[in-house]
Amino acid sequence: MGEPVHTKSFQEKGWLKLDNAAKLFPAIMSDSLTTVFRITASLKEPVKYTAIRKAVEITAKRFPYFSVSLGSGLFWHFLEFNDQLPRIQAEEDIPCTAFAAGRKNEALYRVIIKKNRISVEFIHILTDGGGALEYLKSLLYTYLTLSGTRINSPGEILLPESPVSPDEMEDGYKKFFRRLPPPSKMVKAWHLPFRLNKKPALRIIRADIPAGDIRMIARKLNVSVTEYIVSVYLLSLHEIFISSQRNTGRKIRKVLRVEVPVNMRNKFLTRTMRNFSLYVLPEIDLRLGNYTFEEILRSVHHQLQISADVKQISRFLSSNVSYEKLLIIRILPLFIKKMAIAAIYRSLASKRWTGIVTNLGMVNLPAEMGDAVDSFEIIPPPPNSKVKVSCGLVSFNDKLRVCFCNITQSNDLERRIFKHLTDAGIHVKILNN
Repeated sequence: MGEPVHTKSFQEKGWLKLDNAAKLFPAIMSDSLTTVFRITASLKEPVKYTAIRKAVEITAKRFPYFSVSLGSGLFWHFLEFNDQLPRIQAEEDIPCTAFAAGRKNEALYRVIIKKNRISVEFIHILTDGGGALEYLKSLLYTYLTLSGTRINSPGEILLPESPVSPDEMEDGYKKFFRRLPPPSKMVKAWHLPFRLNKKPALRIIRADIPAGDIRMIARKLNVSVTEYIVSVYLLSLHEIFISSQRNTGRKIRKVLRVEVPVNMRNKFLTRTMRNFSLYVLPEIDLRLGNYTFEEILRSVHHQLQISADVKQISRFLSSNVSYEKLLIIRILPLFIKKMAIAAIYRSLASKRWTGIVTNLGMVNLPAEMGDAVDSFEIIPPPPNSKVKVSCGLVSFNDKLRVCFCNITQSNDLERRIFKHLTDAGIHVKILNN
């Protein structure tokens, strides 16, 4: 069976291969490790249910490759076209809950409404933050238009009437794959010593930061906002590490490492709406001794600059796709593949980093749409029991929204990060959670 070459063929044939990144998630997802993330737009006016219901119906037709459920074959999972609308539901206390992904005709994304908030939640099998944001922008455009807002210049927003390009469905990993030397092997990272929460475990802490202030400080230090935040994150981890050693009396030197996803659409010419992210892994090696903030900042800056270079990060793309192309992998039955992938994830992948910082970047909207929106936020997928805490960032106008996902009984990491920011002269406004 071959890849569909145009939208009509996909809908007629009724299925689509999972992209390279998506193949991991069916093997590891569970009620707690849901692989679900959320992006939210907070409007300046309450959401009108009639308009959002109609907007969801219209927008779903523009993104047919999201109207799928998860199917299982002998050798691989696949996405099966079902033409189902996503559920529209009220916002609950716990975000990013699991989908019934194995259920026939179950949509793998949903729209969530509360007061002035419109959220979309996607299971990572479908797309990443970059693809989900494009969907949400299109949904907002349609909703605001139905609500009476006239938008004169929509820019690059995918409009309801625009044709669906086959490029939107391509697997970027396979398209840009070429055999390269694999990345260097990594030692296991240190993990936070905090006790896990009882179910439901996930807690969210939100804060707003003036984007202009943090950009100004980052500019003075000759780093990007992402580099600055990752450095503060690593410094806070460093402090917790030292404190935990002091309390236990044990002298163990470890590596602190943070996963930072990179949107590969900014590095390769593709319009894919499916997963197309890789990651860089800046670290500080405490086997070499302790670090000052200046040392961490300098190291993180150079590591991110080098690791995110297209030639270097392509080594991860090559490594990931190479495994999939191995004959022994291709002929293994699906149930064995799933067990093997889950075992490798538990024993290796989940132990390679201490924390996660994902920055969706600056959201740009047409002026008329921007006037109707107050803020955006991203809640990353709930972290696993090793990493325990993750952080999502997104900027809109002069507001940088920070969201921490935490499954532990401690908020020490968040408290230290916010303290470092305020000590640097950055106003941090903690929001109700």
